[in-house]
Amino acid sequence: MVGRTPRVPHRVISVDAAPTDQPPPDSKEWLDIIRNQVDGNEAPFLNGLNRWLKVSWSDPSSDLLGVTRFEMDPNELMRRRRMQAPSGPVCIELHPILVDDPALLAHTFVHELLHAVGLTDHDNRHASLTEMIAPAPSLADSPVLMRLRSEVLDGQEIQGWTCTNCGTSWKRTTVSRPKRCPRCARSTVIPHEASSDDDIEKGS
Repeated sequence: MVGRTPRVPHRVISVDAAPTDQPPPDSKEWLDIIRNQVDGNEAPFLNGLNRWLKVSWSDPSSDLLGVTRFEMDPNELMRRRRMQAPSGPVCIELHPILVDDPALLAHTFVHELLHAVGLTDHDNRHASLTEMIAPAPSLADSPVLMRLRSEVLDGQEIQGWTCTNCGTSWKRTTVSRPKRCPRCARSTVIPHEASSDDDIEKGS
């Protein structure tokens, strides 16, 4: 059974990342914090997890920031949950690109640890606990998110926008479609048809 990090972002796209010789993060401190925020019913695998948990770096070619893998199949895992029994072996893999982004590493690690203790669903409880214990960094404060944002934008078919009201054209700098023109504030924005002699303004 696998739990995947669903936020900031789902996947790493395709970036160059080298293996790291740094040790993976230690789970003990984070598990102590989690223990103070959950009860036994929602986190049935917490007690004794250190015995079963293995944390490692994923292959640099992985497209996931974090992943939690239980050795037991889903049916056996559900039976153990009902019995409040240990989960058996569980492995958390973290992408080595996170080494240079401590805040995003902590956020991703806590997300996966919550899966490992038994909060296997991506629901509001899981999301709120992750954000409370290890908040996600802002885009401006995260070198990894900035890098991934650039990768996403470079891979978009639409690279610019044009306002049909005032004629302003600007380079795409956000993943979502802009709601208004940065010059006239009208919501008359369409994809820009690029040409070799374009002089596209920088905008949002």
